[in-house]
Amino acid sequence: MDIKELSQSFSLSPLICLTLTVFLLLFTSAEGQLQVIGSPHPIVATPGDDVILPCHVEPAVNVAGLTVEWSRPDLRPYPNDLQKRVGFVHLYRDSREVLDMKISSYVLRTALFLEDLRRGNISLKITNVTLTDEGRYRCFIPKLKSLKKSSIVNLEIDQSSTNTSTETPLNPKNLRTPGPTEEMDSEAGDVSSRSRLALLFAFLLIVAFVVGGFLVRVCVCGKKKKKVSQTLYFLFLDSMYFLQ
Repeated sequence: MDIKELSQSFSLSPLICLTLTVFLLLFTSAEGQLQVIGSPHPIVATPGDDVILPCHVEPAVNVAGLTVEWSRPDLRPYPNDLQKRVGFVHLYRDSREVLDMKISSYVLRTALFLEDLRRGNISLKITNVTLTDEGRYRCFIPKLKSLKKSSIVNLEIDQSSTNTSTETPLNPKNLRTPGPTEEMDSEAGDVSSRSRLALLFAFLLIVAFVVGGFLVRVCVCGKKKKKVSQTLYFLFLDSMYFLQ
C-alpha cells in the first residue's frame, strides 16, 4: 500500500469510528435501560412482624420466566460444607421455588408475589421475623439483559418499637424507589463508570484517527511540494546551461 492509499484509508477511518461510536452508545443505552432497584431506605420491623423487602425491575418487564435469587451476602458458608456454599433466602427458578438450596431458618417463611412477577415486582415477603433476620438482603436476576442485575435491601429489627405490621402495599407503583442515584447498592455507580469509560474510549479513538489522517495528509502534501520544487530547480539549471 502506497502513501496515497494509506491517506485514503485514514480519511475513511473517522467515519468508521463514528459508526462504531453510535453503535456503542446504542448498545450501552439498551443494556442500561433495565435496572433492578431495591428500597434505598432500611426496612424496619419488630420481632414477629411480617415484612416485605421491596425490589423491582424498572421499567417494568415480565420476569416470570427468569431466575430470581434472594440471598444474604454477609452470611458465611456452612462450616460443614466442603464446597463453601451459602444457601439462599429464597430461590425462584423454572417458575417455581427451589427448596433444596434454601437456608433452613427461612423454610416456609418466604414468598414472592408470583402474579406480580409479570410486572417486574420481585419483592420478598418474610413472615415472623426474628433478630437473626436483621442484615443486608440481595435481590438478583442473573439472566436479566442489563448491567445492573441486583440491588441491596437492608432489614433492621427494632425491639423497642410497638408490634405493628410493616407490610407495604403490593401495587408496583407503591414499590417504586426514588431512582438509581439514591440506591444504597454500589452497582449503580459501576454502571455509570463503565458508560463514561466507554464514551471516553470512543472519543479518544476518533481523535486519534482524525489526527493520524491529518498527519498523513500533511506528509503527502509535503512530499508533493518537495517534488515540484525539485522539478522546477532542475528545469532552471537546464535553462541556464542551454543559455550558456
